[in-house]
Amino acid sequence: MVYDNAMLEDLDSLAARIGQLVQFSKQLQSERTALQARVQGLEQERNALRDELKRREAEFAELAESTADQQTRVDILRAEADSIRVSMQTEVERQRAEHEALRRQLAASQADSARLKAAAGQAQLQIDSILMRLPGAPQE
Repeated sequence: MVYDNAMLEDLDSLAARIGQLVQFSKQLQSERTALQARVQGLEQERNALRDELKRREAEFAELAESTADQQTRVDILRAEADSIRVSMQTEVERQRAEHEALRRQLAASQADSARLKAAAGQAQLQIDSILMRLPGAPQE
């Protein structure tokens, strides 16, 4: 068989071109493998972030529920404190009124006592005067 030079050059060129295509194909295969590894790594990272998000959402929901429970407790305690405050204010007012009534009673009792002492003093003077005027009374 006789091969002509042009044909051999074409075959050499074709072989070189095929070699380049094989090399390019290997390079693409290598890049594909690297990209698949990167995609797999990114998927793992995404899954880890998704799990972290779920964990944080659960934690947030738990904190929100705890906050709501605490707010309910605060509201209950505030209502109890308000009730106690109103009760204590009522008791203070009652005690003030009772104190004022007792103060007035004391003042009236003291006034009555002063009048009774004055009357007793007057009565004693009158009795002494009568006794002095009786026959046989000692003379001073």
